[in-house]
Amino acid sequence: MFRSSFAVAIALACCAVIPLRAADPGRDFSGKWVLDPQASNLRALSAQPDPFLEVTQDDDAIHCAATAADGAIWRWSYALDRSERKYHVRNETMNSVAKWEGAALLVNTLVSGPRDYTVMDRWRLSGDRTVLKVERHVMNGTAELEGLLVYRREGQTAAAAPAAANEPQSLARRAAPPATARITVPAGTHIPMVLLNAVDTKHSHEGDRIYLKTSVPIALDGRIVIPRGSSVTGTVAEAKQAGRVKGKGELFLRFDSLTLPNGVTRDLRSRVGSSDGAGTVDRKEGKIGGESDPKGDATKVAIGTGAGTAAGHVAGHTGMGAGLGAAAGLAAVLFSRGPGVVLPKGTSVEMILDRDLFFSGEELR
Repeated sequence: MFRSSFAVAIALACCAVIPLRAADPGRDFSGKWVLDPQASNLRALSAQPDPFLEVTQDDDAIHCAATAADGAIWRWSYALDRSERKYHVRNETMNSVAKWEGAALLVNTLVSGPRDYTVMDRWRLSGDRTVLKVERHVMNGTAELEGLLVYRREGQTAAAAPAAANEPQSLARRAAPPATARITVPAGTHIPMVLLNAVDTKHSHEGDRIYLKTSVPIALDGRIVIPRGSSVTGTVAEAKQAGRVKGKGELFLRFDSLTLPNGVTRDLRSRVGSSDGAGTVDRKEGKIGGESDPKGDATKVAIGTGAGTAAGHVAGHTGMGAGLGAAAGLAAVLFSRGPGVVLPKGTSVEMILDRDLFFSGEELR
């Protein structure tokens, strides 16, 4: 009798578990999924997503297999106990941690390889479970990109499961201006940037390339036109070392092109407006000068000569010793250079546009 009751209790418990696992189908991403490029927002993403995704799921993990455009297949898993999973895709190493937020799955992935960046994904199913949306946020240094991947269950059509109308307001696609609109960033606009490679008057030469990223978004009429993280390339137009005895180093920089995160590029001929910790800036010429010597060049010569004379007295008593010491002091000054210009990686630099930049609404989608 006891055994029969126990068996019935076990059976009832098992029956109770089944509906519990199926109680939230919104958390079950299992199936074969096909990317819908028309409903997705891929323009802001530097890497194209895989067009086919297959997902299987159990109590412990979500297992994924993606097929790339070239036929390569990549497999990985997200643990559902918030532990870290490590895997490799091509030449990059991924470390992912996933957690639930209601019916949405949040995945945070640290990517290391030729470049290091962070990817934050938010997975969510549509009410009829025919559409899988992945909101993607990519952070690469100071650059932040947002995109939306819309996958449809294999065999479903766009008409059967429209998803683009439900795009979140936070994505740039929602706020994009009409394709026929013309947006003008006027000449004189100040664009703050961060230097990605070091430049200085001692090691840099005319024609050397410089690379920067915009550090704040530029908005017009309530819409972002130049997002933070846009790429700027420039050229060292001239690098002059400080002269001997007098003079200071001078660095002439020219900015040549601006590329938005979606790949739209504009040619520039812009100049430096300001630079942190780099001495004086001549906005008209785009010139950065080294710090001036507060004591003056004549004082430097006098101090150097006086110090040499004193050393001559100690070494050679009077007369000839003093003369030799003064000459040595003067030589030390003559062979030393004045202050140069050094702009380390990470230096804040401001660009002033020399002319208007024009964009169409389509280019800013």
